[in-house]
Amino acid sequence: MEQKEREKRRESLVAGLVGAFLGSLLGMACIIVVSQLGYVASLCGVVMAVCTLKGYELLGGALSRKGAAAAGIITVVMTYVAYQIDCAIQVAVAAEVDVFLAFRNMGMLLKEGYLDTGAYWGGLVLLYLFTLLGAAPLIIAALRGDTEPGMPPEAVRAKVAEEAPSTCQYYPAHPTWMRTLRLSVFLPLLAVVLVIFLPLALALSGNSSALPVIASLVGGLAGMIGMCAAAFVLAGPSDAFRWIFVRRDGVLWRVQLNMLNMVDTYRFTQQRIRMSDVRWDKLTEGEQAQAKASIERAIRVLCTEGVLPGSALSRVVQCLPEPRLESENKWAWKISYQTQTPGVPPERGGRRVLQVAKAYPGLAPAVGTVPPTGPAPGRWGFGVAAVLLMILLTAGGYMLGVVLEKSGGTESGRPARWTEPEITTQYQSMGVTFHLPGALVWTEEGSFADPETGMVYTVTVELGATEEMAVDALTEPIGEYRLRPDFDSFSFAYTNTDQDLVKLATKDRLSCLHNLITIRFTDGSTVESGVALAQDLFSTLVRVEVSGGSQVDEETMEHIVLYILEGMEFTGPTEENYQEMYHLGREEGYTLVGIALVPTPYEEDPFLRVPLPYGGEVTYLEDGGVLAQAHGLRIQARACWSPEGPQAIVEEAWAQVQAENRDLYQDGIFDSEYDAETDVATKQFSFWEGDEARISFLVAQPMRDEGRYRFMEVTYIPEEMDDDYPTLIQEFSHASDLYLPELEPF
Repeated sequence: MEQKEREKRRESLVAGLVGAFLGSLLGMACIIVVSQLGYVASLCGVVMAVCTLKGYELLGGALSRKGAAAAGIITVVMTYVAYQIDCAIQVAVAAEVDVFLAFRNMGMLLKEGYLDTGAYWGGLVLLYLFTLLGAAPLIIAALRGDTEPGMPPEAVRAKVAEEAPSTCQYYPAHPTWMRTLRLSVFLPLLAVVLVIFLPLALALSGNSSALPVIASLVGGLAGMIGMCAAAFVLAGPSDAFRWIFVRRDGVLWRVQLNMLNMVDTYRFTQQRIRMSDVRWDKLTEGEQAQAKASIERAIRVLCTEGVLPGSALSRVVQCLPEPRLESENKWAWKISYQTQTPGVPPERGGRRVLQVAKAYPGLAPAVGTVPPTGPAPGRWGFGVAAVLLMILLTAGGYMLGVVLEKSGGTESGRPARWTEPEITTQYQSMGVTFHLPGALVWTEEGSFADPETGMVYTVTVELGATEEMAVDALTEPIGEYRLRPDFDSFSFAYTNTDQDLVKLATKDRLSCLHNLITIRFTDGSTVESGVALAQDLFSTLVRVEVSGGSQVDEETMEHIVLYILEGMEFTGPTEENYQEMYHLGREEGYTLVGIALVPTPYEEDPFLRVPLPYGGEVTYLEDGGVLAQAHGLRIQARACWSPEGPQAIVEEAWAQVQAENRDLYQDGIFDSEYDAETDVATKQFSFWEGDEARISFLVAQPMRDEGRYRFMEVTYIPEEMDDDYPTLIQEFSHASDLYLPELEPF
């Protein structure tokens, strides 16, 4: 017999923990890599469990109950860490920050609602489900095998040592007697899985509030773990085919076929090598004869060659002396047998309990037992109870989440309304009328200030926005303020919903989607910002920001922003009033650039926003364009459409210039240019206007949709260039997304 079969298998806890940790690193790498490649990383939970438990077994020498518990804890912790790192990488990519910063702030991002809590917890639960799927077989094997078998008693050894002829009776398991039991226990688990996948689907779809879904998932997961554990216990007798019982000279032995066949010197079939379970009924007659010979030889070795207790062979071929019936049911007997350790008197030996399935025809393992004569009945009541319990736990968790959600605030999670002040300042921009609290004064920075409280109000309006643009506007302050050294944290007003924007009814009953965000600093000051996307024809996007006011608490500032958003009145641009909406772009911080609207031929976007020099007369043209001139710059703008691209628009405009019989300066005419990266076409030319020289640029810029362009003719008026001219050039370049050279008067 080989040395590894003779020596006792010993377990090293420290080495096993090191192996489990190294294995968990492999599982972690698998989860992160698969997720970053765009695949479902939850399936890698199986890899995490197998790598961790097998790592413990490889370096620790064995996987006992103690080792399974330690490795299980490492599996749970490292699975969570891997999931956090994976989410942190996604946040870092989206927010353009380093992974370590994102990882440290994951809890805060989740708590404040920056992350989709339903998707987050749903993904984590799904990952843990697959981790449980991978860990369950190994842990169950450890729980079943974590007993050190005793050696055959001296009487048995002596009888075998006599080498007298002996007869062995073999009791293999019947292949179908436990089939009904197995189906009745494991088939209902499919319904259990379907029950838990219902809240999981709600979490991933985002169609329900986060807290009830999370509570439902927790209840369902707890129930599923309990049901799986109960199922494996109840279905234990259905694994009877793994063992064969042998009675030699009146002594009962239990032999594990798979493990015996794995030992080279006792191998009797190639089935195990082909990775299939060794079943007695699947063996040929020749293989059965070889198996009997291997079993008898193994019994002889155990009794005559001084094999150490706890050896591999003693675990595979187990002696059950003096069996005694303890209890029985319809599916199995529970017997006890005497154990003895060499050097210990028999009277001091203990007894161990063993479950024997009623699947072995003709076997009566102990006195008072009757051999089974047919298949064991099923446990169909367990399936019904399992499904009902899962529904109860899942529904109970959901109801508990609803109760907790309601107890934590109002149904929508919105802050309380703010009392309307007695004095307000009215401000109108782009068809929206605002009622700002207090007697405010206009500042040079493009904001309103309250002299009494020191609070500063900034309001911006944009037409033709989308929900994605509204979310970007909501989160923009995070990127703006997080670079400040005194930045502390941020939070959203609505944390009890999976939606980024929630509904709001304004003063004129217009439905909007809105949300609020609070930016905190280490000195205790805050900035409160809110966005509202009007669900009107023009998709008007409003952003309100309130800062300053160290004497005003955070909750009050939040109420003020909500008051401003609720008090909005939307008139919107129309064919009758769009010309009246031309105004100085103070909401964007401009002092010399005005914002005008020009009509477009598109029903979904009937007006186009164009920047103009502010301070002079504005003329709306018959072709739908607009003309403004101030501080040495003249701009003519209109909306255009061309399937042939911006070059065609510029060439058409150039032909119109030539048709106007302008006094062109031939040496100042340049070829048209086109930038494929920005899809912008330009042409520069010079002409005389009376005795004054002019330099003009024809520009066609793309709008949001293909084929839609904004055309502008930018003309320099040297004799009107004043002290505001340099500032105008800078502001207009920013407002128009163009780079205009600052030409000196000539």
